[in-house]
Amino acid sequence: MDQTLSDYDSPWKEALDHFFEDFAALLAPELYALINWTVAPVFLDTELQSIVPGSPNGRRYADKLIRLRRLDHGEAWVLVHVEVESGSQSDKSRARLAQRMFTYFYRIWDRYVRQVAGGEPSPRPVELDAHSTSFYSLGILTASAEGPSVLVYQQRLGKCHVYFRFPVVHLRRWEDDRASLIDLAALNPFAVVVMAQLDAQTRCGGQGRLVAKIELVRLLYQHRYDRRCVQQLFRIVDWMLSLPHDLEPCFKQAVGEIETEFNMPYVTSIERLGEARGLQKGLKEGLQKGRIEGHEKARQEYRDSAARLLSSMLERRFGQLPAWVAFHIAQAETETLQGWALKVLEAERLEAVFE
Repeated sequence: MDQTLSDYDSPWKEALDHFFEDFAALLAPELYALINWTVAPVFLDTELQSIVPGSPNGRRYADKLIRLRRLDHGEAWVLVHVEVESGSQSDKSRARLAQRMFTYFYRIWDRYVRQVAGGEPSPRPVELDAHSTSFYSLGILTASAEGPSVLVYQQRLGKCHVYFRFPVVHLRRWEDDRASLIDLAALNPFAVVVMAQLDAQTRCGGQGRLVAKIELVRLLYQHRYDRRCVQQLFRIVDWMLSLPHDLEPCFKQAVGEIETEFNMPYVTSIERLGEARGLQKGLKEGLQKGRIEGHEKARQEYRDSAARLLSSMLERRFGQLPAWVAFHIAQAETETLQGWALKVLEAERLEAVFE
């Protein structure tokens, strides 16, 4: 699986979307203690995209802006900035990070915060009460093992002094305490995300990464996470610990054996969903190509490819296919094949796919 990270698309962003409360409990306990977690977090991706520019110089990072309810009933806007595989941190790189976090802070403040008294309200899509809204910035350095736990940005000229400080997590400090992460994972699934990130950075060889990936998948089942949690974590682990193509069959076999051992076939349903979505995407692209080029041959080729893939999916789910299935597939149009492929995911019996 492609591990390339963009400014708005990364496994870290997906992990924060699905497991933010667990993230805060594990990596930001100070913040966790201030928040009313009975109120669901609100992810402000649109607001953040309007403020934060694209990633400079190809830097790989993930940003999240989240609105939370404080225990004292006020609002907290939390900016999480994750530096992904950024290498060792120098004093200069930490200074640049501090300046960048300050820039994010004042842009959010300038764009959305208003004072309650005085002046006309500005026509902004979101307006925050400056007296009840707090801001919390947090940096996550995935490749850093040491350094200050708080970074500071300041400017001074005479009696004018700007001072901005925020906490930083050096993720590789967890490397020497793997046993604690495994124990914590029993109650906090974000510990699995941390282990996957550490393994992604330290296990570069294919075989070592394969072993690490299988160990993490086994952990998902040992801790008896529910189906949805297993599927979400599996996707994140699979993304972070991408394998060479020749090792994928070994990994799939190991996953199948783990699911059989625990009688929890959660991941295989992901594979079927991926196949169906891939089929749907291919069909759409193929039909568009056929319309643009006007080539009936191209349309037929895509239709035949869809039929072969559907047959493969059916055989994998239901075993050897009777003759009437081949007849139905041979007679069907491309759109019909697409619909049948999606039914394969949930159908309990073969006949239900064609009803």
